[in-house]
Amino acid sequence: MKTLKISDEAHAKLTSVVGRLMAETGKMKTYSDALDSILNKSVMLSPDLIDEVESFIKENAQLGYTTKEEFIKDAVRFRLTSQSKGKGLGTKTNSLKKRDTDTPASA
Repeated sequence: MKTLKISDEAHAKLTSVVGRLMAETGKMKTYSDALDSILNKSVMLSPDLIDEVESFIKENAQLGYTTKEEFIKDAVRFRLTSQSKGKGLGTKTNSLKKRDTDTPASA
């Protein structure tokens, strides 16, 4: 077991993840569970793409998205639905191809 020194802001975010995990499972969870979830179940996006999503949400408030996570989940569901209906199954559009400038950044 190790001890980590984290900021108050990081602690608040981890506490939020612990709460979400407990709500999803109905079981007690720990900060270790929260870190495991973040490290093993997260998707890394480039800072440019995150900025693009945040700008889109602000410019299109009428669509009802309040967080980038909510928008990204909806976008992934939309893409999966369109792909499973046979629209371009097995292909990527140019907008989905990885850009050379993409560097990992947490969503």
